[in-house]
Amino acid sequence: MYQLRGQRVTATSEEIIRRNAIAFCNVFGFKPKKSRRKRYDQNLESLSIYNITLNPVADLEWSAATYGSIVGHYDPHSATISIPEHIYIDACAGDRNALSIVFHEIGHLLLGHQAALHFSTSPAIEAEDAEWQADSFAEYALQYLGYESRQLSFEFY
Repeated sequence: MYQLRGQRVTATSEEIIRRNAIAFCNVFGFKPKKSRRKRYDQNLESLSIYNITLNPVADLEWSAATYGSIVGHYDPHSATISIPEHIYIDACAGDRNALSIVFHEIGHLLLGHQAALHFSTSPAIEAEDAEWQADSFAEYALQYLGYESRQLSFEFY
């Protein structure tokens, strides 16, 4: 049985997530990188055109508020993505890990994730996990931009 890591949401296929990630990159001008000097400041700032707020929070303030337990947060009610300031700076500079965090939170937004109460008699599947969907969105966006894909790991029993 699959163990959810996040909210249970409507099942979405990998192909739809991949298409959404690539469409996002195209709409916001994220192009495959041709050099290591690619910066994404303007791309991230352009989120505001669509009333998406990217809120970098001072690192000390972030740490005090979250106790270091999370590195990003998406508020569906205000379309606000909050991240520590160093993550924002690194994402602007094209750092893969920082972009992964930002794209993960954008994935929550673009895939329509919202907290909801529901009842189900069937066990959850991976495609219904908001965290799996957001992780997949981030990976597909990074692959599109030319970043190496994360290494798959296998668990042996």
